[in-house]
Amino acid sequence: MSSPSGNGVETAVRLLHKQLPAEMVVTGEAVAQAVRPWNAQVRRRPAVIARCRSTDDVRAAVLAAQSAGLPLCVLGGGHDWAGGAVRDGGLLVDLSAMRQVAVEGTEGVEGMAARVAGGATVTDVLDAVRPHGYAAAVGTVSSVGFTGLTLGGGYGTLIGLVGLGVDNVLAAEVVLADGRVVTADPHSEPELFWGLRGGGGNFGVVTEVRTRLNPHAEVTTGMIAFGWDQARAVLRGWRDLMASADDALDVMFGALYTPAGLVLFTSPTWAGDPARAEEQIARVRALGDPVLEDVGHRALADTVHAMDELFPRGGNYHLASRLLPGLTDAAIDDFVRAGDEMPATCGLNVHHSHGAATRVAADATAYQYRDEHLVVEILGSWTDGDGDGDSDSDGTTESAWVRDTEHRMDAHALPGGWPNLMARDDPRVADAYGRNTERLLAVKAHYDPDGMFMAMPVPR
Repeated sequence: MSSPSGNGVETAVRLLHKQLPAEMVVTGEAVAQAVRPWNAQVRRRPAVIARCRSTDDVRAAVLAAQSAGLPLCVLGGGHDWAGGAVRDGGLLVDLSAMRQVAVEGTEGVEGMAARVAGGATVTDVLDAVRPHGYAAAVGTVSSVGFTGLTLGGGYGTLIGLVGLGVDNVLAAEVVLADGRVVTADPHSEPELFWGLRGGGGNFGVVTEVRTRLNPHAEVTTGMIAFGWDQARAVLRGWRDLMASADDALDVMFGALYTPAGLVLFTSPTWAGDPARAEEQIARVRALGDPVLEDVGHRALADTVHAMDELFPRGGNYHLASRLLPGLTDAAIDDFVRAGDEMPATCGLNVHHSHGAATRVAADATAYQYRDEHLVVEILGSWTDGDGDGDSDSDGTTESAWVRDTEHRMDAHALPGGWPNLMARDDPRVADAYGRNTERLLAVKAHYDPDGMFMAMPVPR
């Protein structure tokens, strides 16, 4: 672990104490207890933590880090499996107390929006907008930070109707490296606004996002699972089904161990006319002979908790992803082979980008993947041991399976990939932004010329 100079840390602490109450500045041995990322494998430790409660607090922390010459890092939901939110020996801007969500607009009238503070989670957002009969473009895990998820792309079950998370961002408040606080939207700081939507927090600390809301607070959703021996047939059927499906039907799928054994699960979500829900769910059910089924009309706010118990905070994780342009027979075969070899604590989860998300130009935001595609999440997990090889369950088997599955899916994958699930040294980062790369680097050079912010992997 690298160590900053003592003078730098002392300078930062002194400057922070001038602006923040003492209890909001964490130093020394208390730092280890205060930093609790989702992935227990992240062992980096900052030298000092600023527990911010407002944009002014964030500004004070940024200026303190600049003056002291300390690396800066920002913690929101903490779900970045590779630990990009934590830098050894740096000053950590902790946004976890900034979780306010304010709903704007007139209910029942188009144009409803929410102002979401930088530390709010998916649950915070959905719980706040649910009483108004609305939802936001969110993912599938409740404790993920809304801002990081959204600005990194933002895949979710409403993608066919409302697009990616970045497509629903209306504005963002950002604290820049020089301490300026700016609002980025289509008319003010438009290049920053473009870069944030896909480039995430690589340009400053995003203290607030204004996002569009949609009238899909309740959907018909759940799980329909099939025995693994049916996997190939079900996936071929899924491909045929989705080729003609309504935008309102999203069907995630994957591999998961359950009490019924290894299954090919589908997670259908129908967000269209409730009168057509059974007809749509029946089409998914007909893909095979289900061994498990739990589907109903539910609040979207409740459904995002389904994956929480499978991959809880504090577990040990090794994650990867690959983006596939489609589900060919060869890709299906390799997916099934990966499931055949999958350890019992691991999983495969596949998002489908379709509908509204594909009707946005590839250069409209920094996030380039706009043709229909699949995101294969490869989830390595183990509960015992610390990953250092000193126990019977140190993650060696699980991590090896993740790497093997990555290599297996490479034959079918698009260049680059989803930066939210990339380690900083992943060579695919060079292709992750495609033709948007040059413009993205220009935005970075303008707003963060000294490279103070490293929220997500970016090409160099």
